[in-house]
Amino acid sequence: MELEHSIFKRIENKREEFGLLLNAAIKDGLSKISDRVSSKKYISGYYNWPSISFRENGLPNLSSSNFQEIKEYRGCFGSKEGDIIASDINSFTDFLKFIKSNEELESRFIMQEWKKIEGKAFVNFIDVLIYNIITNGIERYIHVYDSFEYNENKVKDIIDEIQNFVFLGTLPVDIVIPILFVNFEFESYVLSEAIEVRRLVDKEHLARCNIISNNVSVHKSVLSSATHALVLKGWEVKNSDYDMDFNTLNDIRAYPTDRIDKFFASIRLVENVSTGYAQIFSLAKSWIGHCKADLPYAVGATTRSYPSNFEDYYWNIDTVPVVTNIKMDEISKIYSLLIDSEKNSIDLSVKRLNQCLVRDSEEDAVLDATIALEALLADDGNQEMTHKLAMRIGALVNLDDCFKKSPEQAFKDVKSIYAYRSAIVHGSKKLDKKRVIKLEGDKETTTHILAVEYLKFVLKVLLENPKYQDSKLIDSELLLGGKNV
Repeated sequence: MELEHSIFKRIENKREEFGLLLNAAIKDGLSKISDRVSSKKYISGYYNWPSISFRENGLPNLSSSNFQEIKEYRGCFGSKEGDIIASDINSFTDFLKFIKSNEELESRFIMQEWKKIEGKAFVNFIDVLIYNIITNGIERYIHVYDSFEYNENKVKDIIDEIQNFVFLGTLPVDIVIPILFVNFEFESYVLSEAIEVRRLVDKEHLARCNIISNNVSVHKSVLSSATHALVLKGWEVKNSDYDMDFNTLNDIRAYPTDRIDKFFASIRLVENVSTGYAQIFSLAKSWIGHCKADLPYAVGATTRSYPSNFEDYYWNIDTVPVVTNIKMDEISKIYSLLIDSEKNSIDLSVKRLNQCLVRDSEEDAVLDATIALEALLADDGNQEMTHKLAMRIGALVNLDDCFKKSPEQAFKDVKSIYAYRSAIVHGSKKLDKKRVIKLEGDKETTTHILAVEYLKFVLKVLLENPKYQDSKLIDSELLLGGKNV
């Protein structure tokens, strides 16, 4: 539906009166709460309130408790004896009447078919939903400003957030992806105008604590273990006509996972660290659907985009690896190259790199790595593929001084990787014999580790030397041109 024909366009002329009536109701509600606090009457605390502590290694530990002292003041409004009765407050009923007298505005909060249901109890339920707009505003005001005293300018800021959610067809958000088990030596690093890596503040941790998808099992201690996050700024999400249907941000498919995965690939290409992400969430910018005290309004989803060994008490590691500013410069450069790349082979190899680093099975990881190598270096020729890949990778070795392999060793290693791959594909019973590869001296490594190492090397060197993404130029310039083997 085009915005000019949407419900948001049709109700926009109600915004001002909505704000005026809500202002009056919040003012009266604050007075009622203030009187209740002064009378020392019991006010219950938040149920399932989040808390944060820090492990010896510096990683956050998020939990929740039913025994917190954070008061939930909106709970003072109810229908039981001793409660503040919303319908006894004139400004509350004025607001209610205004909403219910405008069918389209009312439809932002209730389903129209509900009105056909008979019975006083259901009518009261509808009224409570509308009164909740007021009590949420009161709750937000008290905790944000730590005050029960009405202040017109401060209330206006709270009302603007509520109005924006009710009346805007598109809502601005920042997308936040906590980076697991990696620390950074900076508070903030700007990759571009719209992309930043920064330290999460405590209130953001608390806001994300209970964001867990029902269909994805993620370990809470893993989810907690992030000091910093990748932040994608300046995004928007389409609002829903009916506010209870606003669940887009709870779906992982709503997020730009392609961009996110390229960032994590960039870390993996530059630093030999084990990382990933368990959660993506959106931080509302200048709007709010409902509130939890003064915490940022965060909505999101969980995902198992991390190695399975993270769930084996990995959060107790003695030391968390630290990414320096210098390394972050490299990561930023690689990320920019990945984002700008238009080659399908690069996108596929990034996907396979990330997959092979979170796989439970080494065999599957080796298949991922070799598929990616073939996408990057194979062509349509009929020559024996393994030999060709080994030659081309050997030819690329001298383009990276940091890759401590000779062309001859690279050729030999790739042959060993493909011998293991062949054994996997053909179901060889002698698979274990090809799993371990002997290096110089008495050192050994696994084919899985070696395959990932070469994939990371090839992807990085091709990003930094883009002309060789045309593999035929590797042959003509590096092999036949005499610049290498």
